[in-house]
Amino acid sequence: MAPLPIALLAAALAVGLRLLATRRSSADRARLADASLLERYVRLPADAISSVRLALLALGVIAVALASGSGGTEARRLDESGAETILLLDASNSMLAGDVEPSRLQIQRELAARLATRLEGRIGVVYFAGRAYVLSPLTTDVSAIEMLAEGVRPAAVGLGGSSLASGLTQAIDLLAGGEEGAKKSIVVFSDGEETAGQPFGEAIGRARDAGIVIHAVGIGTTAGGQIPLTREASLDPTMAARRRGGASVLQGPDGNPVVTKLDEASLTEMTTATGGRYVRGDEGIAEIDDELARGTRDPVTSTDDLAVAVLLLLAFVSLWGEGFLLPRG
Repeated sequence: MAPLPIALLAAALAVGLRLLATRRSSADRARLADASLLERYVRLPADAISSVRLALLALGVIAVALASGSGGTEARRLDESGAETILLLDASNSMLAGDVEPSRLQIQRELAARLATRLEGRIGVVYFAGRAYVLSPLTTDVSAIEMLAEGVRPAAVGLGGSSLASGLTQAIDLLAGGEEGAKKSIVVFSDGEETAGQPFGEAIGRARDAGIVIHAVGIGTTAGGQIPLTREASLDPTMAARRRGGASVLQGPDGNPVVTKLDEASLTEMTTATGGRYVRGDEGIAEIDDELARGTRDPVTSTDDLAVAVLLLLAFVSLWGEGFLLPRG
């Protein structure tokens, strides 16, 4: 909503204009004809405006000013404070595991979308599995980022495996093209597994040298779970060869079901090296939220919508009463 001082200033201006208009109207009538003649044939406003009418006018203007300062839930972020953040989302098949309910993938979607509404500055999105893709460059369009966070799935990448190194490299490259001097961060949502055999030490070193802070949200359990072959699974030839006999879960070369486990060591390694935070997804993302979301805009809630409706109703009643209901003389 608009700040109260601005609303008060608008009300004072409206009252002043009303008083000025009344005085000029009185002067114009005096030049037009004799006052006694006008009063006989024309019903005119009283020269003096009652304090009640002025109060209603001021109240109506204040209500309109406060209500007009509210935005909708689809508004773009206005605070471009210089912060730049990449959401690095795990689209590997292991995220389909159900060792956390309803699945690792769904928890990632919910947490990433929630964080996107709280982040300040510009946000980008990178998916990774066996390779990484930039889904969105740095932008302030919150709605687009939420849509991408909620749409992450293995089938969107199309190459099995999991390469944290390629994901980090893409995220760092994306931030390298951003604003110089901006506060740069990467938030990794993953189970931490690295099956592509690519060490990510070099990527961590690049991030540290560039002043990029890496935070991580670990999703899954250390006990692990099997990987169901749902419609959202990647269907690349590598995985199809391991889907033997129409099995409903992913199998290894030995024919046994693959068990995927949360690898917290890899996630804490990258956060510790860059001064970031590591949290487990089942514990929420409050710490990372607090670290990255200082000074951000809150999305408009139903409470805000109700307040706007009340203010607009108050404005209508006040201005209607001032303009039409009260006697004018």
